[in-house]
Amino acid sequence: DSSELCDRLDVFKPEIIISYGYIQPLQRRGINWAKKHNVSVCMISDSELHVKRSLLKRIIKKILIPIIYKKVDLFFSVGDSNEAYYRNYGVKDEQLIRTFFPIDRKHYDEVLNNYESVRNKIRKLLNIPNDHKLILTVGKLVNWKRQIDLVKLSNLLQNSNNKITIVLAGTGPDEEYLRSQCKNIGPGGVIFAGFVQPKTLAEYYCASDVYVHASEYEPHSLAISEALYCGKPIVISDRCGSYGPSDDLQNGLNGFMYRVKNIEDLNRKVSYIINNPNVEKQMNEKSFELSRKHQSLAHGEALNQAITVLKFK
Repeated sequence: DSSELCDRLDVFKPEIIISYGYIQPLQRRGINWAKKHNVSVCMISDSELHVKRSLLKRIIKKILIPIIYKKVDLFFSVGDSNEAYYRNYGVKDEQLIRTFFPIDRKHYDEVLNNYESVRNKIRKLLNIPNDHKLILTVGKLVNWKRQIDLVKLSNLLQNSNNKITIVLAGTGPDEEYLRSQCKNIGPGGVIFAGFVQPKTLAEYYCASDVYVHASEYEPHSLAISEALYCGKPIVISDRCGSYGPSDDLQNGLNGFMYRVKNIEDLNRKVSYIINNPNVEKQMNEKSFELSRKHQSLAHGEALNQAITVLKFK
């Protein structure tokens, strides 16, 4: 309710408002209240330009978004693709403060302190032999997440390597179809892990060797950031918004980007990592290093930067 929001803001008297995007009327009302009362506005979103939009939608956004963005003082960017989106609509570099979406660092650190134990526990639970490489993806089993490409990858690998197990963590309407397309369900093929509680996901990341995100639409996945924090090499499609020279995936350093729906390209990138132990180790270390830096920004450093900038504006 617009009047209730304004009443609460009048009582609270914030010095800064942070809006997650602008789509909802509530968000726009909050921004307008801030401008009326000379209160600074920051915005955060995960929008990117990878997804093709209709000509009409592009025209409408090109007209309306700059009008909204002129009311915003600073933008928290969650990655390189997100920054490209902001710049496309007139945001200046000096208005950008880099951050990332936060994960539960305390919980993940507790799990990582028992890395070998939880890794062995999950592999035993799934009956995956110790000499198997485990490729993990996390997400609802829906068409646009493209778990079908991991099923196709598994089917392709049956011809050359039966010591690679792909684990799909999640449930959804595509599960029956995905099962029907598998040459092998179980160790050495595809394992359907079902719904995994968020607190247990950290253990699944630890049990994996490579994390793959095959989506044809994924602005900035938290799962990718979580896998990164567990020190995993990352392979993601070029439709994901998590890659770039200063993003979660830095192509060639801690993983690879591949062309969405291109199974051969996906196979080359994954196989290169798992067939080269030194490369896998180097990528593990790079993911671990990047994630600590990124999560420090997400857990306060970026906000402190924004407060400092606004204080002296």
